[in-house]
Amino acid sequence: MIKRLENNEVGKVLWFLEKHFSDCIFLYMDLKKYGVNHPDVNFWYSEKNGGPHTVLMKYYDSFQVYSSECDWQPEEYAELISKFHVSTINGNEEVIRKLDKCLKGYKTAYGVIVQEKRYKEFPQFSLITKANPEESCEIAQLMCSDKEFQENYTVENLAKQLGDRMKENAGRSYVLREDGKIVAHVGTFIEDERIVVESGLIVDEAYRNKFYGLIIHEYLKKIIMEERKKVYAFRIRDNMQRYTKAGNDDICGYYGKMTRSEENV
Repeated sequence: MIKRLENNEVGKVLWFLEKHFSDCIFLYMDLKKYGVNHPDVNFWYSEKNGGPHTVLMKYYDSFQVYSSECDWQPEEYAELISKFHVSTINGNEEVIRKLDKCLKGYKTAYGVIVQEKRYKEFPQFSLITKANPEESCEIAQLMCSDKEFQENYTVENLAKQLGDRMKENAGRSYVLREDGKIVAHVGTFIEDERIVVESGLIVDEAYRNKFYGLIIHEYLKKIIMEERKKVYAFRIRDNMQRYTKAGNDDICGYYGKMTRSEENV
């Protein structure tokens, strides 16, 4: 049976998620950060033999799902998720492969979770600034100019998420401006005193011959690593080979992502 997570149950669910941290990073960190009282973040879970085995989180317009069950049955969870018609569903690979058979109208991709270990220095680091919440809309417009982000967000929804993270110290954004506008962005989509999840890397299409994507990505890693925090990132499997060949990342988990297809909008 799926139950809505209550405040007095947060401790045992956090303990469960921490044991499986590399497969449920967002679930663990968002529950730790927000608890059960945030208006745009909601949690459910199921138990077996007195302990949690599956946890779900609705975060704005997306779902995160994790289960430790080898014989996990997706039907009841798919029914809950389908009530919300979210843009994306993310989870450990085994869970997403089963949900993909139950939920129609989504396309699925698989990838790796990596811990980034090193960074390179570039003189153009001086061009990069930390963004403030007032820049959230401009960042969202840049991100949603790219098809991949368009599939996951609207400008309005993304701007709210970015601004809320900055205001709540749950994430930050770095930008590079040229010709009076933001042309490159990278951010942290959740962080605490020890760990950061990097995401949102984007470069304006007209400026992609200047290596700004590489530069701003390396800058973020430098800042985070100088704070002695661990940096995690999610990589679609199509790009896995070039990351592992570079030898800069340690693979620590496997995930799947379901994105609502255009005909299901």
